[in-house]
Amino acid sequence: MSSPHSQSEDLAQLQHIAREFTEGFNTGDVERIMRFYGDTYVDINLRNPVQTHAERRTYYSQVMRRGIHVNVHPDEIQIHGDFAFVRGTIELTRSETSEDLTELRYMEIVRRKADGSWQVMWGMDGPVQEYTPLQQGKHDA
Repeated sequence: MSSPHSQSEDLAQLQHIAREFTEGFNTGDVERIMRFYGDTYVDINLRNPVQTHAERRTYYSQVMRRGIHVNVHPDEIQIHGDFAFVRGTIELTRSETSEDLTELRYMEIVRRKADGSWQVMWGMDGPVQEYTPLQQGKHDA
């Protein structure tokens, strides 16, 4: 399935997915984001993680009604053949007030389709956690 696309073209396509997701989510345009999903999607955060295209569409329709906006920033994209790993940040704000709600980290696995476009197949996200390592020799008892 390898594409003749250059690394920079692939990176641009993968960054485009994040921008389209942000715009589609924030405008309530489910179809705008669903074009990047195939027949099934695995959302690691869900108790029943495997979703059909229709189930994922319904999921996003429900989440969009919660009155939140997203801002998706891919922080790192690694491309390995026909697969890409995207790690990034999602900022959540309340739609009507722009109040900051939380910051999430996400990771997605994306696969290149036969036509050279990319399709998100697996993903997970979660809140940012603070971590400060203990200094050598100063351990709590």
